[in-house]
Amino acid sequence: MLFLFNDRVFEIGQPNVTIHSQDFPLSPEVFDALRKRDVLNLVREELFADPLLVHNAPVRASQLATIIAAKTNANSMLAGPPAGGAPNPAHIAVLLAEVSILTLASLQIQQQNGTLTTSGVEEAVWSSLR
Repeated sequence: MLFLFNDRVFEIGQPNVTIHSQDFPLSPEVFDALRKRDVLNLVREELFADPLLVHNAPVRASQLATIIAAKTNANSMLAGPPAGGAPNPAHIAVLLAEVSILTLASLQIQQQNGTLTTSGVEEAVWSSLR
């Protein structure tokens, strides 16, 4: 499964299978106990600590994408602080969407070719959802 997290496309496999694998950092019991609100707050906390998480810690970002995909119907997430910054994690905005696989595949190809831009992602995905 492809998952768009801000301006980065991740291949996350089958989320419900990955979540329950021995290699995943959350135990299945902990994951099963998480509510959607808990998962969104986890995303907020991670991005508050590192707004460039998808670039600075892509493995961690991919794990968050996997959790989001497994707990929601989303395959895309735009998350970050407002323009003036965030005084705490609660001010990190999170927008989830279900985007066509064709759009995600196109963005992934651009990423692989080194031509994916934030403005290109905005135009292809987020501008139509606002």
